[in-house]
Amino acid sequence: QTLWWQRRKNMVRKNNLIKTIFTIIITLLSCGIYAENLDLISDKYILYNLNDNKVLIEKNENEETQVASLTKIMTTIVAIENIEDFDKKVTITKEMVNNIEWDVAKIGLKTGNVVTYNDLLYGAILPSAADCVNALAISISGSYEKFVELMNNKVKELGLKHTHFENVVGLYNEDNYSSAYDMAEILKYALKNKKFKQIFETKEYTLTNKKKIKSTLKTYNQKIGEDISYITGAKTGYIKRAGNCLASTATVDNVNYLLITLNAYSSKKSPHILDAVSTYKYFSTNYSYKPILTKNDTVVNLKTKYAKEKNVDIHSSQEFEYYLKNDFNKENLKYEYDGIREISFFTKKGTKLGKVKIKLNNETLKTFDLIYNEKLTFSLASFLWINKIYFVAIILFMIAILKIRKRKKLKNRKSKVKVG
Repeated sequence: QTLWWQRRKNMVRKNNLIKTIFTIIITLLSCGIYAENLDLISDKYILYNLNDNKVLIEKNENEETQVASLTKIMTTIVAIENIEDFDKKVTITKEMVNNIEWDVAKIGLKTGNVVTYNDLLYGAILPSAADCVNALAISISGSYEKFVELMNNKVKELGLKHTHFENVVGLYNEDNYSSAYDMAEILKYALKNKKFKQIFETKEYTLTNKKKIKSTLKTYNQKIGEDISYITGAKTGYIKRAGNCLASTATVDNVNYLLITLNAYSSKKSPHILDAVSTYKYFSTNYSYKPILTKNDTVVNLKTKYAKEKNVDIHSSQEFEYYLKNDFNKENLKYEYDGIREISFFTKKGTKLGKVKIKLNNETLKTFDLIYNEKLTFSLASFLWINKIYFVAIILFMIAILKIRKRKKLKNRKSKVKVG
């Protein structure tokens, strides 16, 4: 009985070991090319490689949530699209500065102040000033409500499914929400505008009244002292219900990134900045562009026709790189070819042979047209052998014609003899 029990225990251990190994294998196979194990504080995030417009990592990216002052990204781009002259003067009214919550950022505008639209736009993004966005909304649309309507019209125009705005500042409201994915789409759209991009990437600005303002990114970073010189632009946000939020862009080793992080709740100082630094460092250290195809690489080997060579290696006339982990092994790539399977000596250079997919771990990295540019040696023997049926038919046809002509000549001679 003891022996039976020991065998049973060994069997259970063996089965558990097999299950564990199987689980690990499945987990590894299910992971994408990009890292998914970054331990970020933020609850929701999405990172893009803007060079390829490709998502590198994402978590809860479609969950609707409070986004705090990231709302001002939409406020600012909508304002820019409705301003004809950025140097035009704007007189601050009571409505623009009254009833602003005491704990939100402001640049200190007062009734009667005269500023330019440029001042208001830079004030909206850099120090995230509520008085600036209020002034933009009212001066452009006449009321907050009409301007918010413009913002929601833009939401529809961009086809966003998880975004709705109820105010221009980003204050808590159950109907003022977005998602990491939607905020990335809004920022990508806004960055196509030259004026917005210029403002978003500015760290310090001097107003027309000579007052200097700076990006809240610098203010937050003073608490942790990280090197953030590679972060090209940023918009921070914070309210209690949203935690710390950050929309940022960065360029490292010619790779352009865009990162949205939302709902970072932590006792750590500047957790959203820490998340951005961790993310950008991780990817710039562990990933880079790797050659996945060069002109010397054989893409496919095809049979030949009318040539001395029985087969021919088809090489790509193009070269491709792909953003991959630094330990990437090119031998793991697979080329899937769909096209012509036999090349003739008479196939013209420049002929499109078919499509090629470059794949890694069942993911298609690149699809391209394979163009014929090789050189074959003509084989008369091969030509005659392949076309022997037609060749014999031609010979028989010629023999038949000769015979017919011979008979006609004989008939003509006989007829001449009879006449004579």
